[in-house]
Amino acid sequence: MTTHLSLPPARPAELLRSRQHELDALFELLPVPAHADGVWRGTLMAIRGLDWLPRPVANLLYRVLALPIDPWRGKSFADGRGANRWFTLPGAAFGVYTVRVKDSPVDGKPSVWLDYNLQENLAPLRGIRGEARALGDDLLLCRMNWQGSNTLHRVLYFTLARHG
Repeated sequence: MTTHLSLPPARPAELLRSRQHELDALFELLPVPAHADGVWRGTLMAIRGLDWLPRPVANLLYRVLALPIDPWRGKSFADGRGANRWFTLPGAAFGVYTVRVKDSPVDGKPSVWLDYNLQENLAPLRGIRGEARALGDDLLLCRMNWQGSNTLHRVLYFTLARHG
């Protein structure tokens, strides 16, 4: 299978036209970030089930999701924990997770692992498992997985750009 991407793009906007399988291939090439503490601005892309959309239409959809109509703004990390940030950065925290480096169950390579299976989360959030790898010093490519009863399902990709 050929991939649309040959080298990591420099900006999140360049990834918006990518399909999940293309981002899978890129993700496998990336290293674990040296450090991820801080606040990061997020951009959603490659949502499962939308690969049938023509690339320009998908690109437009993901650009719209980056507008203020989407209340999710990004994530924060500190001391082995993190939280999603809503409405503004740093913003209200909702959806917390533990953070550690571990081998990905998807490709077996080291990733920053975000595990939402915490008692303080609502039950629907506890199945989320995120992974992050470095596209650059201040840019992460991340994927959101859902832990089903027997397998891990990829839901979407997103980037995180260091804020401030």
